Amino acid sequence: MPGFLIQQPQTDTNPHRWCPINALKNSPVTIVLHCSWSGERYPLPATATAAFNDDDANYFDEASPTSADLIGSTSLYDVIKMVKAQIPTLYMWEEVGGLVLTCGTDQVFASEWETTMLCNLISNTDAVKEVLSDGREAIVVTIGDAASMKSGKASVVTRCLAKGDVYG
Repeated sequence: MPGFLIQQPQTDTNPHRWCPINALKNSPVTIVLHCSWSGERYPLPATATAAFNDDDANYFDEASPTSADLIGSTSLYDVIKMVKAQIPTLYMWEEVGGLVLTCGTDQVFASEWETTMLCNLISNTDAVKEVLSDGREAIVVTIGDAASMKSGKASVVTRCLAKGDVYG
């Protein structure tokens, strides 16, 4: 009928559009592991990985990830193994228990690290991002104990470490 307006379909203009986790599984990822007890930051991978440059390669060739690469399907346990030698405090926390990895509003306890992929932790849209000195953009993942992250009060282990005692 003339004179009637036809309603246009509304498009989704939400800037925080849902992104499938599968898109992150095979993608290279850069994270910064932030220790809540000391404030230290550890970028993973430590250096930027070289791009796959092969003039003879075709569309279906992909670079095989090395042990230094970090992809979304890497387990959280493997992520922690990458930095465990640099953070000796993790050995003591392992004995005490209660560690948690946090990214945005998502938390994963240490008992679930072997079965949880990195993409499940960092897929949150509330994740904090940081630009590293070499120009890479990294997602900040905080490691600490659940009680101190929740209440803001330092745990017994954190207070002992603050006194400068040497363990091990």
